Amino acid sequence: MTLQRIASLGRHASALLLIVLLGTLFGMAVRLWGVPLLPPAVGRIFGERESKQKDGSSASQEGREVAFWKSSMIPNFVSPKPGVDPMNMELVPVYMDELSDENLITLSNEVVRNMGLRTVPVEYRAAVRVLRTIGELDFAEPLLGDVTLKVGGWVEELFVDYVGQRVTKGQPLFTVYSPELYSTVEEYLISLQGEESPGERKRARLGIDELFPAYEKLRYWDVPESEIARFRSEGVPTKTVQFESPFDGWVVEKHAFPGMYMKPGDRFYRIADLSTIWVYVTIFEYQLPDVQVGQMARLSLPYRPGETLEGKVIYIYPYVDPKTRQIRVRLEFPNPDLRLKPAMYADVELQAPIPGKHVLVPQDAVIDIGQVKEIDGQQRHVGFAYVQVGEGKFEPREVELGEELEGGRLQIRSGLKQGEEVVVCGQFQLDSERRVKESNLAMLMQSRGKE
Repeated sequence: MTLQRIASLGRHASALLLIVLLGTLFGMAVRLWGVPLLPPAVGRIFGERESKQKDGSSASQEGREVAFWKSSMIPNFVSPKPGVDPMNMELVPVYMDELSDENLITLSNEVVRNMGLRTVPVEYRAAVRVLRTIGELDFAEPLLGDVTLKVGGWVEELFVDYVGQRVTKGQPLFTVYSPELYSTVEEYLISLQGEESPGERKRARLGIDELFPAYEKLRYWDVPESEIARFRSEGVPTKTVQFESPFDGWVVEKHAFPGMYMKPGDRFYRIADLSTIWVYVTIFEYQLPDVQVGQMARLSLPYRPGETLEGKVIYIYPYVDPKTRQIRVRLEFPNPDLRLKPAMYADVELQAPIPGKHVLVPQDAVIDIGQVKEIDGQQRHVGFAYVQVGEGKFEPREVELGEELEGGRLQIRSGLKQGEEVVVCGQFQLDSERRVKESNLAMLMQSRGKE
């Protein structure tokens, strides 16, 4: 072998040795810096090493303790050991120092859209307390009126003959035969003979009849002026006298029938003007400071959901029911379209402003399971809300509940801050995901404790 060939082989060996050395250095660099950034399946190609801690848990080559392994494709699928999920995808490790992130519910954008999740910002503003109660509708007493006679007689004819009929002021109601009325009409017509007017007759006559002439008797008995004018024009008395309605409204009671004898003061009809309705509600003693005359009230009817009517408080009764310890309050509502009917029941809301500003969320944002906890030495009502803390990431929050307020808002005493995005649609699906995840993690940690 010549010296030239030996020198050539030496150069090739040196080049090969350099290539091997460079490859080794590159592999070490990949294992040191690149492998932690790769999926576990790819990382194992480069020889990622795992060791066992004293408690049997896995740890990466960097010394980070692995708590468990989870699927990157199937939500809530966890395993105490590495491997593959039911979709044959490699499980990814969750380290002990990452467990705080496991409290979050992480969803892809597609899953968020499919679940219909919707969020709104937490508000911090003035609030109105709402007192909810049941109201009983009734007639407005000043708009009720009775039709009676001040003289006895027999009912000859009824022009308004059933309850519920609409009547107007001046409308004929019935005719009555009364001997006393007949004689008074006859006396009135006789007194008119040779007289130009009742006024002249009154000035001409003397004695007690001057104080109670026939004309004034008829007016005192509520005989309509139109009937008196008819008597005067015809010049002869008639058997019956026609009476008219003294006001507008609806007949709510009827006690007269043709042929019936009615004594003075007997009620023929009760007529109600339904353009205004009174509503009676009751409140408890502790609610009294939030109710005052003139305060706005809202009313809704079960058979017309979504519609509300506005009225006001017109009277607070000055006593407490000794049995129920409640106070009666009277409200007034306009009723132009007769939507409100006496004896109905309705849902009533009384609104009272609360001093200061408060953290408010829609009632739909809170999952209320009726849980009560002791907070600061007091029993407090708590619930759950889900706050969006990043794209596709939702954090379950325990919140302390306050009062139900106007506009479907709920006061939050603690747990939420102004500007946070809280889920108002789809939170029950999130809560289901949370419960499954917590259950799986609890079983996993329990199994680890037995190893």
